[in-house]
Amino acid sequence: MTECDVPPILVYDGECGFCARSVQFILNHERRHDLLFVPRQSALGIELRREYKLEAIESMVWIEAGEKKAFIESDAVLKAATYLEGIFGIAALGLYIPTALRNRPYRWIAAHRQRLSRNSGACLLPTPEQRARFMD
Repeated sequence: MTECDVPPILVYDGECGFCARSVQFILNHERRHDLLFVPRQSALGIELRREYKLEAIESMVWIEAGEKKAFIESDAVLKAATYLEGIFGIAALGLYIPTALRNRPYRWIAAHRQRLSRNSGACLLPTPEQRARFMD
């Protein structure tokens, strides 16, 4: 299997409604259908964060396993947007904004994500085909 054959992995907070909505957004807009999803609380999520030395990170984590690279905070969001391609690929322009500036709004949303999703009733219900891509 070459680097290009290894699908990306998104490690997300499986107990967060905001995060569940984000995963649902990706599932509804993706073109490639190869991204793997791993709840951060699962044994695999814990192991991946340990492998990439990100145990203390509360951020979503985008992993490009074929390249052995992990991205957090706004970098992970931009990777996810780029994965979606099309109009969402424009988000890659965000890479021209200094990381410290990009991470400020990310950290604010992350700190308030539970409150932002409190009344949303968000529940992640993947189709059987999508469910096969959820690792735990």
